[in-house]
Amino acid sequence: MLTYMEVHLYYTLPILGVLFGLLRPFHSPQETFKYTFLCAMAFSTASIWDNYIVYHRAWSYCPSCVTAVIGYVPLEEYMFFIIMSLMTVAFTNMIMRWHLPSTFIKPDTPMLKSMLVRYLPIVGFLSVGVHAWNLAVPDTHLFYGSCILWYSCPVLALLWFGGGEYICRRYKAVLTSIIVPTIYLCWVDKVAIAAGTWHISLRTSTGVMVAPSLPLEEFMFFLLINVVLVFATCAIDRAQAILHLHGNELRGHPNNSKLSNLIPNQLTQLLYLTQAFCMSDQSLDTETYRDLHTTWKILKQASFSFYTASAVFPTHIRQDLGVLYGFCRATDDLADDEVASVEQRKTQLATVRRCIHDMFATKTPNMDWSLYDLPSSCIASLRAFTRLRPKLQVDAVNELLDGYDFDLDRSIVKNEADLERYSACVASSVGEMCTRVMLEYPETWTIERARDMGLVLQYTNIARDIVTDSQQLRRCYVPRDWLTEKESEAMTTGRAEQLGQTKLRSLALKLVYSADELATRARRGIDRLPFDCQGGVRAACSVYMAIGNELIKADGYPHRAHVSTWNRAWVVLKNVYQEAHSSSLQGFIRNSTSITNSKNNSVDDENKIATTRKGKQRAFCLL
Repeated sequence: MLTYMEVHLYYTLPILGVLFGLLRPFHSPQETFKYTFLCAMAFSTASIWDNYIVYHRAWSYCPSCVTAVIGYVPLEEYMFFIIMSLMTVAFTNMIMRWHLPSTFIKPDTPMLKSMLVRYLPIVGFLSVGVHAWNLAVPDTHLFYGSCILWYSCPVLALLWFGGGEYICRRYKAVLTSIIVPTIYLCWVDKVAIAAGTWHISLRTSTGVMVAPSLPLEEFMFFLLINVVLVFATCAIDRAQAILHLHGNELRGHPNNSKLSNLIPNQLTQLLYLTQAFCMSDQSLDTETYRDLHTTWKILKQASFSFYTASAVFPTHIRQDLGVLYGFCRATDDLADDEVASVEQRKTQLATVRRCIHDMFATKTPNMDWSLYDLPSSCIASLRAFTRLRPKLQVDAVNELLDGYDFDLDRSIVKNEADLERYSACVASSVGEMCTRVMLEYPETWTIERARDMGLVLQYTNIARDIVTDSQQLRRCYVPRDWLTEKESEAMTTGRAEQLGQTKLRSLALKLVYSADELATRARRGIDRLPFDCQGGVRAACSVYMAIGNELIKADGYPHRAHVSTWNRAWVVLKNVYQEAHSSSLQGFIRNSTSITNSKNNSVDDENKIATTRKGKQRAFCLL
C-alpha cells in the first residue's frame, strides 16, 4: 500500500528539491514573487474546488493512506497544490531563463493581427468554460471533466489577455514547460491510482483511459493546470519586463503617485504589475524595444559567449548589463573601424563624448538624437544606455572613452603607472559601471574592489596577447621600462617572437603575478553583491583568470593561451553552484552576527569576460 505522504516523499518532493537546487544560484526577488503569488492563488482556489469535487465523490482516497483530512480533502492534497505549483513554475523558470522576456514584446505588431491573436482565444476559452459549467451536473459521466474545464478556462482567458502574444512567440519553451511536468505528474498519478492511494469514480467520469490506470479526466487536470501555471509564469515575466522598462512612467502618473501615498509599498508594486499586465504591446514605446533588440543583436554577433553566459544573472540585471555591454561594444566598434581614418574615428568618439555630456548634464527624458552624427546602431545603443543614467556616474563613462583615445593616439605604455592608467580606462571603468548596475546603493569600497578586478582581467588579457598585439596591431602594452630599446622596437614592428620564449614568458608571468596580487584583494568583495549575481560574477572572473593559470603551466610562451571548453564549463559550474552554497552560508553568518565593519566584510564587484578582438586589447569586465 502506497500512502499519499509516500507519494510526496518518493515522487514529488525529490524532483522539487532537484529543481530548486539547480535554480538556487539564480534565485531572485522576481522569482520569489512568482512562487509566492502563484502558490497562493493555486492554494486558495484549488482548495475550494477540490472540496467540491470530493464532496460530489468524483474522486476518493483510501482512509488509511492519508495523515489527516481538512474539510473533505486530505492534508496531502493541500500539500499537492503547493508542490505541483512550485514544481511547474520552477521547471518553467529553468526553461525560460535563456532568453530575455523583453525580446518577445513587439510594439510594432499590426493592431489587427494583435487583436485577433489576443481576443479570439479568449472568446474560445470563455465559451468552453460556460458550456462546461452547464454540463457539470453531479452524478453524471461528464461531471468531473466539466468541472476541470470550468475551473481552468476562465483563468486561461484572463492569462491570455495579459500574455497571449508573448506566449505565442515563446511557443517552443511554453510547450516544453507544459509537456514535461504533465507527463511526469500523470505517471505519478498512474502509480498512485494503481496502488489504491486514490480512486477516480466511474459514476462521474467517462471511463476513458489515456493509459492503463490513467483516466482521461486526470490527464485533463494535470494538462490544464500546468497550462495555467505556465501561462501565468509567462504573463508575470512579461509584466515584470514592462514594469522594469517603463516603471518610472507608471510611477510618475498623477493617479499612481496619489495611490502610492495611501497604500503599502507591496500593494503598490502589485498595482503597477497589474497595470503592466493589462498593457498591450501597441501601447508601449516602439523605439525602446527596437533599440533593445538592436543592442542584443550586436551582442549576439560580437560576443555570443557573453550573450549565453549572461543567462546566469537575474532578468532585470541581465537586461541592464546587456545594455551596458552593448554601449561598450558599439563605442569600441567606432574606435576600431579600420575603414575610417583615425581622424574620423576621433571625431565620432568626440560626438559620443558630447552626447554623454548632454545625457548626464541635462537629465531630460528625451534627447534630440539628430544632433549626433553617428551610425544607427550606435545611436540605438546610446538611446538604450540612457536608461542606466540614474545608476551611473559620468566620470566612469568618460574614463572608458579616454581608453579609446589612448589607443587612437597610439600612446605609449612607458611604465607600470601607465599600464595601470590604461587598464583602469578600458576595464576598471566598466567594472565600476557593472557594479553600479547590480547594486542599488554601492559602497565606495565595493566600487574599488570592482576596479581592482578590472585591472586583474586586463593584465591577464595583455599577458595572453603579447605576440598577437605585436603582430596584428603593432602595439606593445607591456611597460617599456621592462624592455630594452631593441626589444621595444621589435614589439612595435610586429616581431615580438624575436624576444624569444624565455623573455616572453617572463613578461607574461610578471603581468600574471601582478594580477594575482590584485585578485586576492579584489575577490573579497563579491559577497556584497546581490546573491543572485555572485555566482555569475565568480564564474566570469574565474574563467578569464584561468588563462593566467594556463600561462603559468605552459612550457615557454604559447602563441595564445587557451582554456578548453570542458575546463571552462567546469569552472563555471564550480563557481555558480559550489561558491553559491558557501556564499549563502557566509550570508547567514553575516546576518547573525550583524555587519559593523564594511571594510572587513566588503565584497568585490565583478568584471565580465573580456572579449579580445582584432581591433583592440580591452577587457570589458561585465558582471
